[in-house]
Amino acid sequence: MPKSPRKRVLVLAPHPDDEVLAAGGAIQEHLRKKHIVKVVLATLGDGQRRGLLLPKKHFLRLGERRYRESLAALELLGVHRERVIALGYPDRGLAPLWQSNGSICSSRYTKVRAVPYEFARTPHALYTKAALLAELQEIFCQERPEIVYLPHPRDRHRDHQALYLFAEAALHQSALHPQRRYYLIHYAGWPLPAGRHPQRPLTPPRRLRAQTWLNLELRPEQLQRKCEAIARYRSQIKYFEENLFRFARRNELFALHAGPTHESPSLSLHLPRFLAALRPARNSDRSRG
Repeated sequence: MPKSPRKRVLVLAPHPDDEVLAAGGAIQEHLRKKHIVKVVLATLGDGQRRGLLLPKKHFLRLGERRYRESLAALELLGVHRERVIALGYPDRGLAPLWQSNGSICSSRYTKVRAVPYEFARTPHALYTKAALLAELQEIFCQERPEIVYLPHPRDRHRDHQALYLFAEAALHQSALHPQRRYYLIHYAGWPLPAGRHPQRPLTPPRRLRAQTWLNLELRPEQLQRKCEAIARYRSQIKYFEENLFRFARRNELFALHAGPTHESPSLSLHLPRFLAALRPARNSDRSRG
């Protein structure tokens, strides 16, 4: 009997470290089952401000450092660097990018208007909504994932909200229907308490308990490796250690549905309108053969 094809899994992260905080255990479990796991870093976290009047080269170096930290953390979990896809769009700039109308955006921190990293998937790609949508669509079509991990639309960070929107729009354009697993990182101090509590369970926030959640119990060795991977993000540990390790619990949680649209953040109200606007264009393209 021929072997069944290996499942393909994509983990979408707004910033380096989100992939491990949200899905460090899930990544290990997929690899244990011989699935193919790839990670997409939408930004490189180069908008983290520490100090006044820092030069743009400081932020560019930070982006490079955070990328290296992700490579080290993911290598520890079993994801080789060739399966980490860095896009390099503007940190703290994904929401303005989503809301732009074809204009080129600029990073408030690096002061550039195009991807400045030569190791990125598309160096020098302009910071436009169309460019990021096209990159994600190409990745989805090339990888054809069966499972996609992506930010939950109720996440309070605007980069997370925006990446959810970009991903859903790109999947719509690609006509692909993978299983979505939505993860939370920023939600009113959730989960409590902060700090290291590896034996505590991760439970859904009270307001989101009605949603359907996938609960992944971690093996002891998976939790240990996740903790070690989190420690690789030294630039973040220096300032946010308690916040990072609050996600190192005995389980991980993923919503299987995005939830009612009226509960979604303001950015997502533009998604149905955007998808509706795509349909005539898709039909006309098809009719032209």
